[in-house]
Amino acid sequence: MSRLDAINYLEPDRVRMWYPARGARPRCEVEGERCLLEARLVRCFPLSEPDQFLSLRDGAGNEVGILRSLNGMDPESREVAENELDRRYFTPAIERITALKQEASMWRWDVETQHGPITFYLRGVRDSIHEVAPRRWQVMSIDGQRYEIRDYARLDDQSRNLFDSLF
Repeated sequence: MSRLDAINYLEPDRVRMWYPARGARPRCEVEGERCLLEARLVRCFPLSEPDQFLSLRDGAGNEVGILRSLNGMDPESREVAENELDRRYFTPAIERITALKQEASMWRWDVETQHGPITFYLRGVRDSIHEVAPRRWQVMSIDGQRYEIRDYARLDDQSRNLFDSLF
């Protein structure tokens, strides 16, 4: 048996997720297989295929199976799954860079995101900024928060000039 045969692909219409009363983590039932008191969803390919190949795991982090996508889940389950993914992979998109300033050994970033203005700091440009796809950049602040420039070409001229000045 090859390693690929060992993957347990789950059918979305057989997976039901819900929040128990006063519960912070969802519960999940995989019809005919098991019930998870604490379920987690992890993207197998978070940057290249964020809506496909989702690993369903138990509270200890053990993989139960892979959902190819959320298509086919009942509406309540899909909403719970999407909420969990949004919470786990919260990544504000930088829409505009208003200022970059070097302060001691760190860079202060003043940006506008879809959630409003934010200020954060980077320690080293080479270790904190990575092009993850053509024109798509991921920025990691000193406190571990991820930010994303989804399309460098769509930034305004000032934002592109400030960003380019780092390199």
